Amino acid sequence: MSFWRPVVLGALLLVLGTCAWANGDNFFRSKEIKGKAEYVVFGSVKDERGRVIKDATVTIAAAEHVLAFQVLTDVLGRFRTPDIGLAIKDLGYEVNPAMITVAVEYPGYHIAHREYRGKYRQKKGAVEINFRMQRNRPS
Repeated sequence: MSFWRPVVLGALLLVLGTCAWANGDNFFRSKEIKGKAEYVVFGSVKDERGRVIKDATVTIAAAEHVLAFQVLTDVLGRFRTPDIGLAIKDLGYEVNPAMITVAVEYPGYHIAHREYRGKYRQKKGAVEINFRMQRNRPS
């Protein structure tokens, strides 16, 4: 019996360490560019009871440049958009946060609340927006 105790403990630590890494900063690290992000939106999507919503569609759009990107939330209800600021900068323009919209869609739900963390309407960097969704009422 004493042989299995260290093996089981080692396997448990490996699993817990992997989960902590997956839930850490590497989630928000940019994959498509090196260096600091120009304008990236990240956050979470939850229902009215605080339960995560997996596979919700998050759309970020820059109206004046006709750019739009979509991502899905992960199993923890989190999302991270591509760097729309870099795309706008590559077109030769400056980021105008007033012209950027972020929306969430999930069947049977609508956005009840959006919470901006950090500076509202910041022009550069990572912007955190957390969404609270509410179930639609039956017609």
